[in-house]
Amino acid sequence: MRPLFYIVFSLIIVGCSHEQTHNNLLAKAEQTVFEHPDSVVGMLIACWSDTTMTESDKALFGLLYTEALHRSGLSTGTDSLILFSRHYYDRIGDKQRLARALLHHAIILYRQQQTHEAVLTMKQSEKIAERLDFPAFKWYLYSVLGDVNDNVSNYSLTLRYYKQALAEAHQCNNEEWIVRTLNNIAMTFDMLGESDSLLYYTRKAAIYAPKTEGEIRATYLVNQASYSLSTGKRKDAKEWLLQSQAFFPTDRGMKLLADIYLQEGDTAAACEQWYHLINSFSPEVSIQSYRQLISYLESRGDINGVAEYSQRLNSVYNSLYENSDAASIIDLQTQYDEQQRERRQYTTTIILLAAIIFLIVAAIIILGYSRRRIDLLNARFAESQQQYNLTRSELTMMRRQKEREQRENSRQLKDTVSRLHTAASKGKPANDDDVNALAQISFAQSPKLQQLLSVLNSREQTICLLTRQNFQPTEIATLTLSTPQTITNTRVRLLKKLFNQAGGAKDFDNAIKAIVS
Repeated sequence: MRPLFYIVFSLIIVGCSHEQTHNNLLAKAEQTVFEHPDSVVGMLIACWSDTTMTESDKALFGLLYTEALHRSGLSTGTDSLILFSRHYYDRIGDKQRLARALLHHAIILYRQQQTHEAVLTMKQSEKIAERLDFPAFKWYLYSVLGDVNDNVSNYSLTLRYYKQALAEAHQCNNEEWIVRTLNNIAMTFDMLGESDSLLYYTRKAAIYAPKTEGEIRATYLVNQASYSLSTGKRKDAKEWLLQSQAFFPTDRGMKLLADIYLQEGDTAAACEQWYHLINSFSPEVSIQSYRQLISYLESRGDINGVAEYSQRLNSVYNSLYENSDAASIIDLQTQYDEQQRERRQYTTTIILLAAIIFLIVAAIIILGYSRRRIDLLNARFAESQQQYNLTRSELTMMRRQKEREQRENSRQLKDTVSRLHTAASKGKPANDDDVNALAQISFAQSPKLQQLLSVLNSREQTICLLTRQNFQPTEIATLTLSTPQTITNTRVRLLKKLFNQAGGAKDFDNAIKAIVS
């Protein structure tokens, strides 16, 4: 009997020790996964062959292992681990870990080119994260969403997410995350050709950049080089780029360096960069490098090389065509955000209606109680009370009618603005119907605005209305078949014409947006 007791006791002790080991290991991994993800990957390797883990241990292991891989710049070809974690945390209602599982499942789906499902899953993660006080996770979430929109050249949304990520990085006081995000914002403004903003965010990154290494430091130096090139300082730019290559060879840095070599007449050095860049993850960089390389080979009379790289270039074009769904990704995000706004508005409306009903019911109860305490009511008082109730009902109906009209105008305005943003992002001019709809809704909301703009022609009115809706000058230029400089000059002129003020384009923007009724 005694040996059996020892055996059972030993099994209990072993089981408890395993559970304690799992709990300690996973707890430690979760504490360090955001700051040192590479260490967590090695830490969790031992759990792969462990068959004693509970369901909760498996879910947390799958989340932490996938999270550590992604934060280390690695990837996994299967989603079985993170999918189990996602279902488990959804079932038990752990919102924080569910948001993380959704994001990392979305990253795997995105790399498997299931872009629609991936973006929708990221938006679900974002919705949950809005209510979380978890800046370390939200920095990564917004950075990923910024990268996704950057990949489809949706720069307005890219900047929005990167700036949200920057706020979370500051909240974490993580200097590496801060400079990484500042680099991303600066690069986005560089893509937009806004050199002043590129310089501004690059200077902000300069405070933290000397403490960084690798790709982060290299990207900062490339941003410095790009600004130097925009100001005609090619020699300085070349020095920045050569320094960046010593830290980490980036595609953007090699492309700029190749351009400099080409300007200097050093075609062989430029060709060396192009050979690296044809394998770039950026289709635009890859295609441009193929074209330069093919041109170089043609000048050398290398017919075989020209044929080989032309065939490879065609493969890149075919792949780009098959995987091109940028517009649908942008539309998907826009529709999702619009649905969330409508749901919030609907919830607010229901709460207001419930409050009104509650007040009405409470008033009726109080009135009934008062009537039971009063034996006789004065006829004149009864008539006045009836008239008061009738007036209140009419006022309530009028108010609700006005609210419905305002909501309808707001919804139509949002739809119109969304279509115009989409047209601008695709490089298309504005549709006449959309312009007319924008004018009708804006004037309905603000008769004062209609009176002010009545002295302008239709094109000037369109510029004013687009400015009020926070369209960028580049977008307005695209929609009105103009140039950004023309739009800026027009805004300065309209400031004097409409408001009799002298100033810049930003002064006009502030003045036209200040008109409220």
